[in-house]
Amino acid sequence: MHRYHNIRSRLILLNLFIFIWSCCFLATCSKDEKKDTKPPKVQLTVSIGKGIEGHPQSGKTQHDTGMLINYGYRTLEGYINLLITLDGKEITNDSSFIMNKDHTLIAVAEQKMLWKFTTNLPPYFSTPVIGNDKTVYFTTGIYYTDKGMLYALSRDGTLKWSFAHNTALFSPVIGEDGNIYVQDFYNQVLSFSPSGNPGWTYSQFLTHDFENVGQRCPAIGSDGTIYIGGCGLHALDPVTGTRKWVFSEGATVRSSPSIGSDGTIYIVLRGSDLTAVKADGTQKWQNKFTDPSEMTFTSPTIDQNGTIYLGAEGKNQGIYYSIIYAFNPDGTIKWKYPVEGGRFVRALPTIDSNGNIIVTTRANELANPARIISISPGGTKEWDYTIENVHSTPDDIYSTPAIDNNRLVYFGAETGYLYVLNPNGTLNYKYQLPCAINWSSPTITSDGILYIGGIATFISNPGFFVAIKVSGTDYAVTPWPKFRHDNRNSGRFGVK
Repeated sequence: MHRYHNIRSRLILLNLFIFIWSCCFLATCSKDEKKDTKPPKVQLTVSIGKGIEGHPQSGKTQHDTGMLINYGYRTLEGYINLLITLDGKEITNDSSFIMNKDHTLIAVAEQKMLWKFTTNLPPYFSTPVIGNDKTVYFTTGIYYTDKGMLYALSRDGTLKWSFAHNTALFSPVIGEDGNIYVQDFYNQVLSFSPSGNPGWTYSQFLTHDFENVGQRCPAIGSDGTIYIGGCGLHALDPVTGTRKWVFSEGATVRSSPSIGSDGTIYIVLRGSDLTAVKADGTQKWQNKFTDPSEMTFTSPTIDQNGTIYLGAEGKNQGIYYSIIYAFNPDGTIKWKYPVEGGRFVRALPTIDSNGNIIVTTRANELANPARIISISPGGTKEWDYTIENVHSTPDDIYSTPAIDNNRLVYFGAETGYLYVLNPNGTLNYKYQLPCAINWSSPTITSDGILYIGGIATFISNPGFFVAIKVSGTDYAVTPWPKFRHDNRNSGRFGVK
């Protein structure tokens, strides 16, 4: 009986041992099963291009399967067209996704503004010129009390040299000799070598009256003669700055002379007398606008047939109006185009590859926003494009259009945008600049860079001069594709 009790006790202990071992084994198996069912790690590969900030940053990271990834990106100043893709498919700029597998997130953007240069005062009246070595020259200043500057920048936006003057300066011009010539608020002309050394100064005027409207800069003849408007039309020797002759000395000049293919100089005297002057300083012809009240602040634009185009403005029975004139080479009026809505034209006309005349206008109060108009060689409207008003006061266009070799039309406006139109006048795109554009007009170079300057905030504050990447690498083959015809601002038909 005692033996049987011992055997029974041993069986009980054995069963207890087996039970405990089974529990431990089952627990271990359960633990192993749990380890085996844990989701595997997955990888996120992120690539963020230049000009973009946000999260997550570039690199490779491991995540648990099923983890939620939040992301968000935006472009920095000067960059546009942000594109974000997940595994090659475009997604929104700011959202989330689940890491259900390995993923690749890529964000890229297009650099539009290559650089911006801060100026002492805004480049208000200045359309830049380009030297043979790609040096960019432009000026600043708005009022006669301003200390205007002439700047020379390298292609990358670094300063080469500058010159301070006691008044605002208008758009510079590059002569046949490579020297730079610039006119100030008192019509005085200053000359500079490409390296910035001051040369001669010309100020031989009967009076130094000026108006704070319009652009005034020299025109360069094929022989290098410099023609300037200011108390008459003056012809200067480019080397010495001495006067060769003066025509109609004492007559008021509000804009700049232009030169035709035969060397004839066209200038508007006393505001309304379009005058053709021969290269020897004698008059060829003179004609007035239709109404004595009319006057112009625009320089003549000339086509391959010798037709002369310019804008005029007047007042009839208390109502202001504006007209685009086309004059025949003999001075007779070819046609007149009345600008709709009483919008004044202060910018220079340009000509596209179809011979259409492209003009920009001011606004006439908020009810008639500023617009750009294409007029056929016969004087009828082809198309127009009206810009939006973005401020409490009307936004004007003083900027002269430039037409590139893709036939795109570029101009700036007080809205702070650079507008790019298709050849039919529809909007291709617009790009918000860090400055509002006034009289400054686009200059485009062979490496696809557009230069323009304007007001950063207020007219008494520093301004910006910017370099914008564009698709055009030259101007359209037209008689007059930009402000003052070419990248030297020569004001002469036929210059390359």
